[in-house]
Amino acid sequence: MVELIQKLASIDELETWELHCQGYSVQDKKVAFQTAQPLWVKRKASEGTLYLHPEVIGQLRDQNWIPNDLQLRMIWASVLASAEGFDSKVRFRSIKASLRKRYGHDWWEDVYHRQKFAFAAKERIRKQSAENGFAVNTLIANTHLFNEAMKDQVKAALSMIPKS
Repeated sequence: MVELIQKLASIDELETWELHCQGYSVQDKKVAFQTAQPLWVKRKASEGTLYLHPEVIGQLRDQNWIPNDLQLRMIWASVLASAEGFDSKVRFRSIKASLRKRYGHDWWEDVYHRQKFAFAAKERIRKQSAENGFAVNTLIANTHLFNEAMKDQVKAALSMIPKS
């Protein structure tokens, strides 16, 4: 069971967790999901790939990384905003169908509305990093002063995301 929890917590695509639980009982899956979720949230926040308002990340930290319903909507919006690549449209439709089935149409609409803000913040962060270039990004990574300045820019981008 510990291996399953660690495996789930390391998978970025939340919507695929069910596929990785083949052969486990419904109860074991439920326990694994509940245990892996806060580990996943903590990992994504520490990696800087969870596109949430900084105050929401602070709230999650205070809650031992266990999201409430509103925060869960924000997390799914971040997951949608993070979807990239050749299969991003298929992934989007799959997540949409799954969320609508599990939580209902209104819940999905709230997630969809929120993902636009998360996507804008992600793109602002990505664009800033791309504009910096390799040399500046290396300087940022290896210099405390520049690293703090970049963290401030990331925080400013994430602050664009509604916190409620």
